[in-house]
Amino acid sequence: MSNCVGAPAELCALSYAEGTLPEAEAEQFEEHYFDCPACLEYLQTIQAMSAVLARRAADEAVHAPPQRAIGWPVPFWALGAAAAILVVGAITYKMELKRPAALPVAHSAPAPSIPAAQPAPVAQPANEPAVEVKPAELADLVLPAFAAPNLRGDSEDAHFLDGMKAYGRGNCASALSSLAQVPSASRDSLAAEFYSGACQAHNGNLAAASATLRAVAGAGDSPQQEAAYYYLAQVALKGNDAAAAHKMLLRTIALRGDLERKAGVEDRKVLALVDRDRETATQIPKVR
Repeated sequence: MSNCVGAPAELCALSYAEGTLPEAEAEQFEEHYFDCPACLEYLQTIQAMSAVLARRAADEAVHAPPQRAIGWPVPFWALGAAAAILVVGAITYKMELKRPAALPVAHSAPAPSIPAAQPAPVAQPANEPAVEVKPAELADLVLPAFAAPNLRGDSEDAHFLDGMKAYGRGNCASALSSLAQVPSASRDSLAAEFYSGACQAHNGNLAAASATLRAVAGAGDSPQQEAAYYYLAQVALKGNDAAAAHKMLLRTIALRGDLERKAGVEDRKVLALVDRDRETATQIPKVR
């Protein structure tokens, strides 16, 4: 064991690390490397590499298929290759430690940044005058719906039935002609007046519509009273009389019928017009 270089020393160290060296030779090798720093360092390198390969083999045995598992003990040629890699790595590491540190590179100060040109502000259009809303634009003169009676005897007047058939077709001229023949004693007379007033308003005859609808509303409690007040408000709006429309809408709301909600929504718009008219009136100078 006096020859510590060359193939004999490498073969002994590898066999010893593998555990394949006979017991007698293993004891002789142990007595030798205790007193030989070169062989001790070589053996420790091989043992360290053996531990690394053993851990890698265990990891691959867990994560890889069984046929790819690495057997143990590792052949000596593999340990020799690994040992050679460690020796080369150690030499490279020592050379890196002895290499002088690189001089710091002088960096020039960064050039001052030039702000990007900002786009010219876009000229905002001048505030346009608010479009004045007229009461007539809020008027709703659509013909109110009519549900024909389904049972016989609900209406005995033939003129009323004929008039409402024409009304359903949107033929107000024919409807007015038939409804005008309904006698005042008929139980359909008030309904005939209401739908006549609706047709008059639809045709643009506001004065006649106002007179007819006022007669229906003034007749007292009836199925047509609420609708008469509501359409009186529409006639007033069509005539650009917001104050009169407001009064008719309040009477509609007070009856708390089917048109209460609709009248309330419209009345808020009408009130805005009434307030505007009052402000305008106070700003007009009085002529002495």
